[in-house]
Amino acid sequence: MEQHLGNAFNTWALLYLSGLAAASLFFAMAGFREVKENIFEGLLFLALAVFFACAHIFLLFNTTPASYFSQAGAPLNLWGWLVLFLAPALVGLYLLFGLFNFISARSKEGMIKIFFGLTLVCYLYLLGSHWPIDVKGILTLTWGGIWFNVELKTAL
Repeated sequence: MEQHLGNAFNTWALLYLSGLAAASLFFAMAGFREVKENIFEGLLFLALAVFFACAHIFLLFNTTPASYFSQAGAPLNLWGWLVLFLAPALVGLYLLFGLFNFISARSKEGMIKIFFGLTLVCYLYLLGSHWPIDVKGILTLTWGGIWFNVELKTAL
């Protein structure tokens, strides 16, 4: 049983870590939005964001030696973390929220979010595949700030 779980974490570590980062971002955004509206259930959302961030950090530091990080050779720094984990989380959040808004008759907001998600994919993985890691990290930070700004403004 333990060996099977170890293999799953080795194979799916990037997906798990990106999913935990996405969950943390989602609950942080929802918590900030609710606290801004003076709804105190937002504190529960912020606590969930902290929980998912702690789970992300725990899993990040407890990956096995046969995982992706030891095979990459270089130690993971802030820029690498932004590109490896936060960027796929942001792309997923942009696309999922965009599709949800598009389906729920808010097509203008949905198209904007889908556009931003696809442009981040294009910049990081198509056009900028040979760009330095710090440029990709700065783009990820910029798109993360845009995501929080767009979600907090279009929440109503």
